[in-house]
Amino acid sequence: MKKLLIYRWGAISEPLLCDMLNREGYSYVELAMKIKNYHADAEFAMAFMQKLHGSKADMVFSYNYFPLISMICQINQIPYISWIYDCPLKTLYSQTVTNPCNYIFCFDKVQCEQIRKLGAVHCYHYPLAGDLNWAEKAFGQCKDEVAYKSDICFLGNLYNEDKNRYRKAVFTPEVKAELESLIDEQMHTYGTFIVDRRMSEKAAEEVVEKCQLYLSPEYTVTPTQLAVEAVGMEVSARERELVLRTIGRKHKMRLHTTSKLPADLNKENYEIKGYADYIDEVPLVFKHSKINLNISSKTITSGIPQRVFDILICGGFCLTNYQPEIAEYFKEDQELVMYRSMEELMDKTDYYLSHEEERRAIALNGQNALKERFLLKDCFAKMLQVVEES
Repeated sequence: MKKLLIYRWGAISEPLLCDMLNREGYSYVELAMKIKNYHADAEFAMAFMQKLHGSKADMVFSYNYFPLISMICQINQIPYISWIYDCPLKTLYSQTVTNPCNYIFCFDKVQCEQIRKLGAVHCYHYPLAGDLNWAEKAFGQCKDEVAYKSDICFLGNLYNEDKNRYRKAVFTPEVKAELESLIDEQMHTYGTFIVDRRMSEKAAEEVVEKCQLYLSPEYTVTPTQLAVEAVGMEVSARERELVLRTIGRKHKMRLHTTSKLPADLNKENYEIKGYADYIDEVPLVFKHSKINLNISSKTITSGIPQRVFDILICGGFCLTNYQPEIAEYFKEDQELVMYRSMEELMDKTDYYLSHEEERRAIALNGQNALKERFLLKDCFAKMLQVVEES
């Protein structure tokens, strides 16, 4: 059996992965250390090489892609496997992406095609996965199911904190008008990302300047690609706020978020629970909420966010915005439910709150779909098989 070196940087799925590796009998070692510079960090490189040589690992794995690790693996002629779950991911525009040692598995099909065009030798479209043991372990340890019951629940970030640079920037009137028009159009467009194709060069350059979005020369990236993330985050923030307003006018919602609610929301309509521990609490939130909302970041062009897999593997009912790959991999209205407008969101929220048997059947079908097609242990094994057979 091949020996793995797992780089742990704090991805939420890392504990689930390592637990699965232990259960399935994989041979592996871990390195958990912050990279200060993704292309040049002597302290990290030394520690990584010592771990690599000392363990005699045959291949390296990480969630997301790290150029410095790729450089080390290229020198040592061993495969570097990265499973991407962020979109966009700036490090994928590093010139190191063309290293033959790289085996890049992108959860977003459009992102995958973009990276292939940059010259990535081994780049594959590969959806994410769910871990049944994670869910069952949390269920078995739960002492108070009632504490997690709710009608409608949203768990996630509202993207309205300091890292949303768009909200702090002051643009010229002409560029501001263009950006606001783009944001409004994208807000009402599902399944297609238009910002990157419609933004003018002038607007992109001003977004880069005013939002201070710069990368070092090691990256192959255009101003538009940099600007898209900032504008996309603002679109995501506004959509999530709009969903809260729309549902909150009629129903009470439970929110697990560390973000502040917008001042104009009626706080009485929201039960604010703050942070939910991913290991011990999140499975209980998803299982015991009648409706779990997934509101994908708009910069995820086509892929399925990890939250969808997590909701379904917990046996939760998932109501999600339309995404091309969700429609491709799951049976709509049988394994989960999608909306393509705020009107449809409200119609389906009302319907499934009052049709319990249908809601439960869809949740069960969704969980069975995950067990059959997207279990973490199966997907990881297939990933390694792709690497070994290439």
